Amino acid sequence: MGKSYDPQNDVDEIIARQATSGDFTSADSIVGAAAHTRKKLEADTARLRARIDASNSAYGRGALRKSPGAEAMTADIISRGEARLRRKS
Repeated sequence: MGKSYDPQNDVDEIIARQATSGDFTSADSIVGAAAHTRKKLEADTARLRARIDASNSAYGRGALRKSPGAEAMTADIISRGEARLRRKS
């Protein structure tokens, strides 16, 4: 016989804890905030996945190159930053 899980107890505890924190006026506002947070997380995840796909595609076309390593990359960033500073002054 498999185990079953009823999330209702956890949900009730979370809502009760949030309600007593004073940050929300009602259980409905807590659920609304959770739904809003979930929607934002899903949108952020979709944007991140799209950026990863775009990067993978660009790498596949040869538009991006593999990094020679953290130290070389750091040196390149510092060098370009110093060059920008020299141009500004």
